[in-house]
Amino acid sequence: MLLPRGLICPLLTPLKPNGEIDAVGLKQLWEHVVSHVDALSLGSSFSLEGVYLNCEQKQALFKIISGLRDERTPLFLNITGEDEACTFQLAQLTATLFATHLDKIVIEVLPLWYRSNRGLPQHLDNLHLQTKATFVIANHPFVIRQKKPILKHADIRTVVFKKIAQRKFVKGMIFQGSLDRFFNYQRALHGRSDFFFYEGNELSFLKQPTSDGVVAFTANLVPALWKELVKQVLNPAGMVKNDPTAVFILGEKLKELHNICASSPAMLKWVLGEMGILKEIYSHLSLPSKEDLRQLKQWLSQIGV
Repeated sequence: MLLPRGLICPLLTPLKPNGEIDAVGLKQLWEHVVSHVDALSLGSSFSLEGVYLNCEQKQALFKIISGLRDERTPLFLNITGEDEACTFQLAQLTATLFATHLDKIVIEVLPLWYRSNRGLPQHLDNLHLQTKATFVIANHPFVIRQKKPILKHADIRTVVFKKIAQRKFVKGMIFQGSLDRFFNYQRALHGRSDFFFYEGNELSFLKQPTSDGVVAFTANLVPALWKELVKQVLNPAGMVKNDPTAVFILGEKLKELHNICASSPAMLKWVLGEMGILKEIYSHLSLPSKEDLRQLKQWLSQIGV
């Protein structure tokens, strides 16, 4: 499968207070976002709460999604569990649920959430045997440090990545980290041209866009704005024909939104609730402050939402 280029939205997971997936809210959020994106990521660490879903919640999420999916939108299914056993269960489930659609499915995994760098390439080999699907690996030290603050390596080590990149079924990485680390990974590819790097930090993308695309958390809220921005910056010739000043202004507005949300899925869920898209706005993570909500309301009124 060829990976999509452009805008990937790490879809939030609507939850009821008892921890059940809100299937109605998930469908409404899906419909709010899907026509504007090049792919959707489910249960992703880049939604900031995806890694906190337990095995039963992710199984329920994937089952609901299997009934929503269409033929046009590629899906990234993050099978990261709390441990290896859960991750293998989720790999097996995706192989069963999407057996006839593996050409539209990408397996996303954040392996350092539940294991170390040691033996990681062989671990991915074993996961691939369960699914036979295309894989994208995530490097997300910000999230890893939240769980393992004293871990020596919160990034995939370059020497380990070099071995992973030799696996043809691994076709990309969602990257968040230092620029030096990124350049080290690029050199480790040894000219492999079919490997994609998606920017996992939307603020970094807004400052310096990468050619393969972005995993944009705030696209849950304003997918149409993100669609327009990504279309323009990945097509510089078209941007010259249009108004580059308007693109710059749009980028600045999205930077403001990112800074306001400050990595808070609870804030996005709250405003999606205000918009009538979500009924249940429970999140594993802390609630936003009144000042954060005031700033977000003001931002939305400025853009006419």
